[in-house]
Amino acid sequence: MPVVEHGTVRMPAVVDYRTERTLVSGAQGATSLTVKEVELHPGWEGRPHTHPTDIAVMVTSGAIQMEIDGDLHTVRIGFTMVAPPGVPHRLINQLWVPATMLVIYPSSELETAYLE
Repeated sequence: MPVVEHGTVRMPAVVDYRTERTLVSGAQGATSLTVKEVELHPGWEGRPHTHPTDIAVMVTSGAIQMEIDGDLHTVRIGFTMVAPPGVPHRLINQLWVPATMLVIYPSSELETAYLE
């Protein structure tokens, strides 16, 4: 069983208001789980999309807006957003600080269908 020391997984440079690092994936031997740390900077606006699996987004710092199935919610540290399979969603950061999240899904490869 691998143990992942987060400090050894480098966060890449910010590109287009966004950066992410993978903490758990097939590279660590997982066959049906991925955990990513994602940081979205002010000005980030994702495109509406869906996934064929559940996806959980746990806010670990800051706050983020999530549009899910047409409803906009502001979600702060200590909360988790869940997007069920096939439900349109997107993340938006129009706030004044970066938001950091753990993104978790039950797959080693995440399929994404963009809606626009």
